[in-house]
Amino acid sequence: VVILSTLAAIIASQALISGSFTLVSEAIRLKLLPLFKIYYPGQTLGQLYIPAVNFALWVTTSFFVLYFKTSEHMEAAYSLAITITMLMTTTLLTYFLIQKGMPKIAIAFISIGLFCIEGSFFAASLVQFINGAYIVVLIALAIIFVMFIWNKSHKIVMKYIKSLNINEYKNQLNALRHDESYDLYQTNVVYLTSKMDHEWIDRSILYSILDKRPKRAECYWFVNVKVTDEPYTSEYKVDMMDTDFIVRVNLYLGFRMRQEVPRYLRTIVTDLMESGRLPRQHQHYSITPGRKVGDFRFVVVETVPLVLSDVRNLEIHERLEQVDETEAPATN
Repeated sequence: VVILSTLAAIIASQALISGSFTLVSEAIRLKLLPLFKIYYPGQTLGQLYIPAVNFALWVTTSFFVLYFKTSEHMEAAYSLAITITMLMTTTLLTYFLIQKGMPKIAIAFISIGLFCIEGSFFAASLVQFINGAYIVVLIALAIIFVMFIWNKSHKIVMKYIKSLNINEYKNQLNALRHDESYDLYQTNVVYLTSKMDHEWIDRSILYSILDKRPKRAECYWFVNVKVTDEPYTSEYKVDMMDTDFIVRVNLYLGFRMRQEVPRYLRTIVTDLMESGRLPRQHQHYSITPGRKVGDFRFVVVETVPLVLSDVRNLEIHERLEQVDETEAPATN
């Protein structure tokens, strides 16, 4: 009996661990949880390992063992957790059947039947709420609270992020790259962004190029990296928007591929030059004879919220700069 129970515990624990990894991974994709480091030891997307989740499971399990001490004391919490899981599964099944267009009578028959059976189990488990089952509810509420806050914050951020059409600024970019009154910032300026939808791009990127110290370059790159469900995908899609100085790249990489963007861009720029879509970038000084690809500078625009004290300090700093500009030349 001890051997069988030990084997059952091992199987159950492995199911719990793998299920937790999968759920957290999907929640991250849905912007419901913060980003965690994910490892893929296998060849499929479902085989993954999240150290933070593994550590959290270890801490929670240790807490349950120390708090309940015996399996008899854990029965109430376990039964409530199981019945809630059953109810959530039935709820998701009902929603899935509705989305699939199944007849409403069949959906009602299946859902009501399952809800009646599981509801009776749930009502019986609530009787043991005071005897330790409340621990499960507290942990669930804590997880829901984190997911709600993270999802709400993501919606707020997306609400205030403005996108601009690159086509409306092609003339300015073309004029800037020929404006010799500005020093050459770099031959190729690459902006890495996750907020790019066709020709629409995050406003802060164009602001960085045109307003925030104009960045003169021969070619402007806008790169978006997307992770695919295949392990070793390495594909890209290029749109130069009817120019020879703007390159919009969608890079599709497998989940096991290292996101070494410079290495992939080296291949892309070589292909574009060989096809004549991108002009040669001659280098007068180079240790590589006949080099035809210029230098690159990668830029990641990050929006950081300021606390009230930082805003006040920023206002004071701006006032000091205004005084320096109007009364005396700045020394710093």
